Amino acid sequence: MVIEPISCLKDNYAYLLFVPGAGDAYVVDPSEPAPIEAALRRHGLVLRGILATHHHVDHVGGIEALRASELGRDAWVAAHRLDEGRVPALTHAVEAPAGAFALVPELGLVAGCHVVARHIPGHTRAAIAWGLAPSAPAAIATSSSHLVPTDVFTGDTLFGAGCGRLFEGTPADMFASLRALTELPPATRLWFGHEYTASNLRFAAVTEPDNPAIAARASALGAVTTPSTVALERDTNPFVRASSVAELGARRAAKDVF
Repeated sequence: MVIEPISCLKDNYAYLLFVPGAGDAYVVDPSEPAPIEAALRRHGLVLRGILATHHHVDHVGGIEALRASELGRDAWVAAHRLDEGRVPALTHAVEAPAGAFALVPELGLVAGCHVVARHIPGHTRAAIAWGLAPSAPAAIATSSSHLVPTDVFTGDTLFGAGCGRLFEGTPADMFASLRALTELPPATRLWFGHEYTASNLRFAAVTEPDNPAIAARASALGAVTTPSTVALERDTNPFVRASSVAELGARRAAKDVF
């Protein structure tokens, strides 16, 4: 499986998912159609499905145009059920639990992987984390709790060294959602919605000036910083590292004016 970050708008990421040679592709959070269509043509792919992490236009603005094109005609669109009426052309309103990643069998295999989902409110009330769990002959027969994702798309809930603004949620929501994402195995890859990592690390350095992992991460940054890992966020993300809801709330308020 290939996960290809696609730069969109000013600093957004969409993600193209495909197995080389298979011909089918899937996309996460297509904010605009042109970069996605260019990538589909470059790889000789047809778009079969779209995963939306939340309803904001900079994550779903390209859906209708993609579904109207010859490269993505009638692709399915999946989002949390609370985003019905807010995500355009929604075909699969998913009942994702907050307590665990759950299998989404109606989506079938995406780029050769099972799709799992978890409700992660905070940035918005319907934010959803999409995960990919490698398929295996026995995997589908196990309980969904045993389908541990190796790759998770966090939208605007978790960024590299940061978290999203609280537009529809509370600090308690975000605190729980960040823990849901970072309780996964340390090597789990986290693919986020915006390239904010350099700015986030500057704030992190002010928040935790004695944390050497933050300085080390900042010194090693490239132009594209996605994906991160659970281990890296545990070490350097001041919101993940907040010890309480109150501390997270204070850090989020400080970042809002940073």
